[in-house]
Amino acid sequence: MTHVQAGWQHQAPVENLGLGGARIVTDDKLAIGDAVTLSFTAPTLWDPLVLRARVAWAAQPTPGTPRRVGLAFEHKNADAVFALYELIATLGYE
Repeated sequence: MTHVQAGWQHQAPVENLGLGGARIVTDDKLAIGDAVTLSFTAPTLWDPLVLRARVAWAAQPTPGTPRRVGLAFEHKNADAVFALYELIATLGYE
């Protein structure tokens, strides 16, 4: 994950992934509306799939649980959407 405005890059586990967005776990300071890019690697992809997203929501962590953040993808082209669809299909979701 790369924060577009601040420029930092960190890895963040993805808990949920769909065509519309993703839920990640992170300790990074993200505010609603922040622009980020997510880079996914998979055996089915030659190059990382890079998707731009905006922070849609950020849950306040409770003691003992990590912070979860919802990201809404900003799809710019059909090829990226199709690549995301293929990536999701390889994960075995039903």
